[in-house]
Amino acid sequence: MHGSSELLTCSTGLGVVGLVLTMLLARSGATVIGLDIDQETVDQINRGQSYIKHMRAETINEVLKARRLSASADFTRIKEADAAIICVPTPLNKNREPDISFILETGRMIAPHLQKGALVVLESTTYPGTTDEDLRAMLEENS
Repeated sequence: MHGSSELLTCSTGLGVVGLVLTMLLARSGATVIGLDIDQETVDQINRGQSYIKHMRAETINEVLKARRLSASADFTRIKEADAAIICVPTPLNKNREPDISFILETGRMIAPHLQKGALVVLESTTYPGTTDEDLRAMLEENS
């Protein structure tokens, strides 16, 4: 672990769900690394700017100043975290089934950098078995 008794969480995906969850964790006292593949999103958050209508810039600045939040596009930072929460889109395909490709790609990106024993939580909307079967297989194959 990272050397303190405080939980360090990493939220992957800083869209609406990911940013709101990240902010709730940071405001509750957790230290959070917000990861996203979009560098502009990362830069906006680190500048204390909000791109979401219901998230005030003051709220982001509050946790940045308290050093409870940092955003990054560097997925190797997952190694700093005790827990990873995956919040990525799962758009419906033509058969109205969730497309889990974003989940699997995120798993592939974080797997080599996860600490032994790290908790991985899937927050994305999908069908039963995605975490235990598909995501777990991706994490095990790439760690």
